[in-house]
Amino acid sequence: MSVDGLDDNGIGTGLDARGRRWTIRGAIPGSRVLAGGKPGGGVLLDVVEAPTDAIPAPCPQFGTCGGCLYQPMPRAEQQAQKLARLTTLLAPLSAPNGGILGTPDDGYGYRNRMELSFGVDRYLTRTDQLREKAGETVDRAGRYLGLHGPGRFDRIVDVPTCAIASPAINAVLEQVRADVLASPFPAYAPRLHEGFWRHLGLREGADGVLVLVYTTTGGDAEREWLAEHAPNWGAATVLWYTTESVADAAVGDLRAVLVGEPTLRVALGGVPLTLSPLAFFQVNPHGAELLLDAIRAALGSGDLLLDLYCGVGALGLALHQDFQRIAGIDQVAEGIAEANQNAAALGVRADYRAGRAELVLPALLHDHNLLGGARSGRLAVLVDPPRSGLHPDALRPLLTLDADVLVYVACRPSSLARDGALLLAAGWTCTGWTAVDLFPHTAHVEVVARFERRPATLAAESPCPPSAP
Repeated sequence: MSVDGLDDNGIGTGLDARGRRWTIRGAIPGSRVLAGGKPGGGVLLDVVEAPTDAIPAPCPQFGTCGGCLYQPMPRAEQQAQKLARLTTLLAPLSAPNGGILGTPDDGYGYRNRMELSFGVDRYLTRTDQLREKAGETVDRAGRYLGLHGPGRFDRIVDVPTCAIASPAINAVLEQVRADVLASPFPAYAPRLHEGFWRHLGLREGADGVLVLVYTTTGGDAEREWLAEHAPNWGAATVLWYTTESVADAAVGDLRAVLVGEPTLRVALGGVPLTLSPLAFFQVNPHGAELLLDAIRAALGSGDLLLDLYCGVGALGLALHQDFQRIAGIDQVAEGIAEANQNAAALGVRADYRAGRAELVLPALLHDHNLLGGARSGRLAVLVDPPRSGLHPDALRPLLTLDADVLVYVACRPSSLARDGALLLAAGWTCTGWTAVDLFPHTAHVEVVARFERRPATLAAESPCPPSAP
């Protein structure tokens, strides 16, 4: 069938001979493809005819690991498709768009964080799958380090290097792979719950690359091996975590600091931040600066910045020179502790509180005299919710809040479309939105939308539906 567009999630769509609309992950507009499965969730089997402007995918894992599916699409076309999709989705906001911001290069080598898994069963390429189906013997067993195959917890796409990872991360990955895969200790077999090597985390900060090694508990031999080899990996920091959990997740207890210090130093907008090794931070440093610029332009300056879903406080702290005070909420207590620590180090007047926004927000508004028209000075609100969007009980007080501006950062634009409709119904106006292409070669795109309250609407009845009991 011919792929004629992308759906709201950036997945290729097309009509089959019976007139049924298919969604096919990995299919790009302008191509003719062979698909299997069902119309609502088709599986790309083969590209019969590529688009006329298609380019070769430089990543050797393309089509196997399941990521970066837009690689055959020129960068300009990727961004044009994303912007067209957003323009349709956000049309009900009745607001002009500022286009899409993106890196000027080819979109590779940008990622400052990778999480890989060890395994003993290789995920087969499409070619190998066809060979195996035809009766040929295809080797699966071995020792691998890479990404889980699409939909598989037990099979690994071996990843010697990653095209979107930074050069520094790939250089350290090469050293770690060479040592670990040649070690005398086995990779973890998830079906048997046996083995030593579990996961590998790589993060790049101001001091270099931080390596997080996750294993089962092990003994003296494993500890001595790690102590001997870790200093040779070219990393600024190497941390060893252990776990006996059967869950397929990079979690564990810190067993030892093998190299360096257990901190990650980063910067955003020229503001230095010191984070814990596991703290969330944007994986695209250049894209994060573009995102910050868009947010700063939308917020302006003022007395108080109310920062909801603030994480470690990176965005608010990067904007601290534009505001007299910052008040923030996030449900991850460790992140809030780091936000307060960095605020103190920067000399910022900040009140960061841990808890779910829908539960903590009423008290925060009360304590900062933001209820009943009692506030003084310019109030700006920044919300950066998870993909699910704003919780109804967090959105409800914002609908009638006497704020000068509300800026919504959306990692799932459909959530912005839903929450934005409720803001409009409550008397807010969307004055514009801008897209930021934080994740080149993927369907993902961030949106920064700016809302102002229309005059004489502060007492409007909230249109927000009641939350579930």
